[in-house]
Amino acid sequence: MDDKRERFINWIGVSLSLPEDRLTEIFYFDKKTNLFFTIHVADYFMLNEDFEVDEAVTTSYNKKTEDEIVTWIKRIENEDKQIIRVPQKGLTDKTLKRIEAKNFLNGLSIEMDELQIWEIEESTSVKIDLTKEQQNSPDKKWWELWK
Repeated sequence: MDDKRERFINWIGVSLSLPEDRLTEIFYFDKKTNLFFTIHVADYFMLNEDFEVDEAVTTSYNKKTEDEIVTWIKRIENEDKQIIRVPQKGLTDKTLKRIEAKNFLNGLSIEMDELQIWEIEESTSVKIDLTKEQQNSPDKKWWELWK
């Protein structure tokens, strides 16, 4: 098995090993760009109710990364069928996890050379200025996900 395929199987395996109810990091595949990516809970906290970066928030993301995250979150919230959530099943058995990861990868029916894993900056942060109360409204639609 080639190294690239093995890398995708391992990446999918990380998601498969996470408990179903763990929402700190969610793994996805974008069929439009053939890209695997993750969204962290903190990524949602940088957005206002219109799914734009809130003016009370600063992040350590560069502009390109920030724009990619915002675009993906909007597409996820709009239930874009081109975005597939990689299952989280809490699998601990390595053999079963590999089988499930291979099945997921094979189900995409895409050549390995066309697939990529999104690389994020090593160290990231999201800071919210809580003194700007209007912008940090509890009425954000996405907040329901975290209740």
